[in-house]
Amino acid sequence: MNKKLIYSLCAASFLMTACDYNEDNFPGFDQEPLTDVIYYEGDFTGKYPAEGYFSLVQGDEEAGKATIEEALISMLEDTYPYCDKGSSAKIKVKVADVLPPQGTDVVADEEYELTTADYDGMGTDDKQPGKHDNFAYNIDPNDYLPDFCEGKYADKPVGFICKIIYKYYANYETTTQAKFYKKGGSGWAEDTGFEADKSYIFSSADYADIAGTDGSKGFIGSDEEVAALISLFLQKKYIASDGMTVALNYKHAGNVIDAIFRYNGEKWEAYNPAKEVVASVSERITVMKFDGKEWKLSNLISRIEKLTLTNAEYTKLVEWVNTNKPEYMSTLNTTSEYYFGADCSKNNNINNKYSTWTQYYNVDGYLDGLDDAEIQSIMDERLANEGLATILLPGMVTNPDPDTSYTVVYKIYGGRGNGNYAMSFYYNADDNIYTWDEMTPVMQ
Repeated sequence: MNKKLIYSLCAASFLMTACDYNEDNFPGFDQEPLTDVIYYEGDFTGKYPAEGYFSLVQGDEEAGKATIEEALISMLEDTYPYCDKGSSAKIKVKVADVLPPQGTDVVADEEYELTTADYDGMGTDDKQPGKHDNFAYNIDPNDYLPDFCEGKYADKPVGFICKIIYKYYANYETTTQAKFYKKGGSGWAEDTGFEADKSYIFSSADYADIAGTDGSKGFIGSDEEVAALISLFLQKKYIASDGMTVALNYKHAGNVIDAIFRYNGEKWEAYNPAKEVVASVSERITVMKFDGKEWKLSNLISRIEKLTLTNAEYTKLVEWVNTNKPEYMSTLNTTSEYYFGADCSKNNNINNKYSTWTQYYNVDGYLDGLDDAEIQSIMDERLANEGLATILLPGMVTNPDPDTSYTVVYKIYGGRGNGNYAMSFYYNADDNIYTWDEMTPVMQ
């Protein structure tokens, strides 16, 4: 369910009356432009990449975040072509955590960049390289380049390595990429320099035990059936940890196969270290802010936890002020203070009434000459950075999580308006502190 709240500082009906009337009856009217501060909560309604999700590659997360930010900016600009500074949005998106290609540097004996004729020679139909003279997210180079190397480097000896440079299209842009291919005893295969944790060569006895087949032919059946048999074999053979890899050599229908299997924490599966591997796809929450000129990605989190102040928290604020800032305590009772504005009597709220603060608790004149907006800013920042982040949140959260947004709901009297409001905070594990996201408090 989407939620959109728009706050206008001047009612639209004011615009339909005479300017002199407005200025006479609403002092400062012509200094207060009509503004729209947008608060959006909901799902991403823009265009995903072809895969149906955004990708964050381990070690290169910033590139993934930049792609997400660009898509969200496009969505927000289309949805809200006009909005003002202080606008914010929390948007749910599908994000994949991706393991990057594995391996070490490979030194090629020769390098070659594909030409238009090379792409065309691999096929010009849909989903073939020659269609647009490139590879793409749905056209795997490894489906074509081993055969290309077989033809181009037929006279090269076993062990020869070539670097093939090619064009690759994904996420609406074309980039130049390269892969290394090595000539082996059974043909050409990509060489990533990857070294598996272990290696194993299947014997005739293995084929007989696993599949009951003739050792001279090895496994029989489809690729999927063989992969399932190998997975079960490795499950019994190794006590594996998540991510463990084994380089295998086996026969399948008379052909010699080199393959790598990886344990994913639950089972063994075929693994190509040269490919990005999607570890998981989950729903994440993006936090966007509008700075008056453009939208910017502020944070990317996994969940939101809502916390509501109770009498215990309001009391804690009052007690803290009584001990540390006694000059701000109410002169009428012991249950109210005007450093944060907390009241822990039956009201249980934050008093932001400007006239009370300026007339009775303007300690050392620190509010002199400030307008209501400036006073409200002091109230918000003080409550957020000192009251909520420093004094209350460490006691309200048992197991702080950097991947969570903590939304604190509190009750306001006066100031920006009576009602329940919320501020959001993030936990910094390195410094063991909570940080306010500096968004304007949102009315609930």
